[in-house]
Formats: sequence, C-alpha cells, structure tokens
Amino acid sequence: MGLYLNPGNEAYRQAVTDDVYIDKTEMIALLNQKINKSRVKHVCVSRPRRFGKSMAADMLAAYYGRGCDSKELFAGKKIESKESFKLHLNQHNVIRLDIQRFLFDDAHLDIFIDKIQESVIRELQEEYGSCFEADQYGLPGVLGRIYARTKEGFIFIIDEWDCVFRFAKERGDIQKTYL
Repeated sequence: MGLYLNPGNEAYRQAVTDDVYIDKTEMIALLNQKINKSRVKHVCVSRPRRFGKSMAADMLAAYYGRGCDSKELFAGKKIESKESFKLHLNQHNVIRLDIQRFLFDDAHLDIFIDKIQESVIRELQEEYGSCFEADQYGLPGVLGRIYARTKEGFIFIIDEWDCVFRFAKERGDIQKTYL
C-alpha cells in the first residue's frame, strides 16, 4: 500500500465508524457497470461542497484497490447484495490523488503537475521495479509501459480536481496544462 498507489482502506474505515456515516455504496454498483467497457474511460461524480465527495473517493479506493482486504468493511452495506460486489472487490490498481495536497499555495502553481507525476512514478517504481522504465513522457508513458508488460490497468480517483481552477483563476496556461 502506498500513499497514492492502492492506498488501502483506513480512511474509509474511519468514515464508516463515524456517527454521521450514510451508506452510499450503491454508487459502486453503478461504477462497476462502467469497468472494462471500451467506450467508457471517464466518470465524474459531482456534488456540492461538503456533500461527501472525499468520503466517496475513500470508499472507492477501499473497494477497488488491491492494497487491502475490504470485505468486512462492506459487510451489511447496500453494495454487498449486488451481483458485481465480489467481482471487483480489491481487484484493481487504484491511483488516488487529492490535488489539494499538491496545490495549497500559489507558489506551487508552476510545479504541482511535476510533483504529482514524480510522487506517483516513485510509488510505481517501488511496485513495478522489474518492468518499470521511466521515459520522457512522464506518468502517461510509465503507465503505458506498465500496461504493455503486465496488462494491468489503473483506476484513477481524483479528489479536489477543481482546486486548480480556484487557485489559478487567471492562469489559463496552468489550467490547460493541467487538463
């Protein structure tokens, strides 16, 4: 388990034991319908601020990620009764990013994309050392090489993806590079 690659289930475990936890696991069944479909590559879960997006991201990382065993965390939850529950439970490589972790100061605007790539690549190198090869194309190139050698894909879960647009309102160049 890493900080970004297959981060485990501890954050979701904390949410589940909170007094105000609301079971939102039916979202997983909807997302399971999208996995391995050739035409569906991106899914956006959008909600207003303070409506549980970070908890949902933690839930998805705990459910899909190979870095842990989350069966008992989902016991008794709505997703457990769904046909696809066991099929995808802890069966995928997850890269979970919280963009705000890299971009919490205006001084980071010009370096945060490189820092994200460096951090994730470092963890990928630790995990995939035998087939790992960095190249000039950064993270996309590394992921492509890993996939070519292992046929293992990655599920990206990106939290606070829009903070770039809040911090860099007048920096179209940064916004474009980020996208």
